[in-house]
Amino acid sequence: MFEVSISKKKEGRFCCAYACRNKPVKKKGGLCHKHYARKVRELDPVQSRYNQFKGNARKRNKEFTITIEEFRNFCKRTGYIITKGNRGQNATIDRRCNAQGYHLWNIQLLTNRQNALKGDGLNGDEFDCPF
Repeated sequence: MFEVSISKKKEGRFCCAYACRNKPVKKKGGLCHKHYARKVRELDPVQSRYNQFKGNARKRNKEFTITIEEFRNFCKRTGYIITKGNRGQNATIDRRCNAQGYHLWNIQLLTNRQNALKGDGLNGDEFDCPF
């Protein structure tokens, strides 16, 4: 975790993180948006990823019915480790049937490479898409 400068926090002109010259936000404990997001990600990475996942679904206008508890269970069950990066072996959550939204029955864990190979089609033998 990054260190917080007490003197910068008292002064209130800059973010409390060392060597950061961004403007602080009072509601975020004197941290700038960037450092506050890092702090939240460190404290609860699953919650942070869930919020990002839900926001991306909203941007795509896809239905999203997964709760945070269901997402936590999915992460434990599948061994989904939230890592940064977009390399081929990093895990990603994929919709089995692209015509449907994000539902617990419609998501699976794939690598980025597998997801790209899948393309826009259905997942073949493993899953029949209920239209």
